[in-house]
Amino acid sequence: MAVDGELLRQFYDVKQLLNDKWAPAILVTLAEGEMRRADILSTINSFSYGAEWSDRQTPLQDSILARALKKMTEEGLLVRTESNPPTFPAEVYYSLTPPMEEFLVAIGPVREWARRHKDLIARAQAHRRRSGHDHDKSPGADDAGE
Repeated sequence: MAVDGELLRQFYDVKQLLNDKWAPAILVTLAEGEMRRADILSTINSFSYGAEWSDRQTPLQDSILARALKKMTEEGLLVRTESNPPTFPAEVYYSLTPPMEEFLVAIGPVREWARRHKDLIARAQAHRRRSGHDHDKSPGADDAGE
């Protein structure tokens, strides 16, 4: 059986988009529309991740969010807009780019798969906690977002 090299590359390409520790939470938070940084921070910190996600127990700090938003904007995942006309202090809003809105719709079948296979996910999470491998990395991934 031949391995589908293109599928593998595309899988890792998508995984790289989500490689920052807080990227999934930011994307889900912005799924409903544009928000200011303070609102993004309070929304993410209000999420309940559960003990199975041991690397998400620390509250998100504003400085870390600011770096993640800047990085995700530079990568083309988010749009940063300032109020018009300009105000002081500036009112800055973040939103998803159209491709990221499309991505969140496209992962619908993955969400359904995750619902059907909760036991498998729980088993993998437990194994990673026991073995100390909470932070899975793609080949060549850096730790910049962690």
